[in-house]
Amino acid sequence: MKKSKEHLLDPFFRDINSQWQTEIPELSAVFEEENFIKGERLTNDWGELYLIVDGIFGKYEKTCPLRYAIAGESLMIPNHKHRYQFIALSDCRTYRTSLQQLEEINANNPKVFYLYANLKDRQETYLDYRHKLLSLNNQDKYDFVFDKYPDLRSYVNHKEIARFMGISSELLRRLFRDHDC
Repeated sequence: MKKSKEHLLDPFFRDINSQWQTEIPELSAVFEEENFIKGERLTNDWGELYLIVDGIFGKYEKTCPLRYAIAGESLMIPNHKHRYQFIALSDCRTYRTSLQQLEEINANNPKVFYLYANLKDRQETYLDYRHKLLSLNNQDKYDFVFDKYPDLRSYVNHKEIARFMGISSELLRRLFRDHDC
C-alpha cells in the first residue's frame, strides 16, 4: 500500500507541531516528490529544502565529505554562495520545496516560520555532528559514526569514510578489524 504524502511528511514535522496537518494544511501542497538515482546531484538552488524519505546523501566541499544525510533527515541548501555539492549515495526519494514557497505560505499562516526555524536549527545540529566527531579521540570515532550510520560502508568507500572521520585509512582498517572480530 502506497503511503500518502502527508503520512511521509509527518515524521519531519510532528515533533515540531503535532497539529501541523490541521494548523498548516497548505504545507504539504508545496512539497513535490523528487527521486534521485545513485550518483545524481541535487539541483543546489539556494534555499531549497529536501526532506529525505528514503536513501542517503553526501554533502561535500570539493571532494571532502562534510555530512551524510539519511532517511528522516532534511537537507537545506544554503541561501548564499557556497561550494557544496550534494550527491545521492543511493537511490533516494525526497520531498522538495523552496524558501520562497514557505515564505508565501507564511504570509498567510505565521506558524510556518516556527516550523522552518526548527528545521534550520536541526541543520546546525547535523553540522555540529562532524565538529564533535573530529574532536573525539580516534578510538571513539568508530562507534560515534557507525552508531548513527550503521550501513555507511555499503555506500561510501573506505578512503572517504577515513576522510570524514579525520583519520588515516590505515587506522580505519585497524578499527574495522577490531570491531569486526
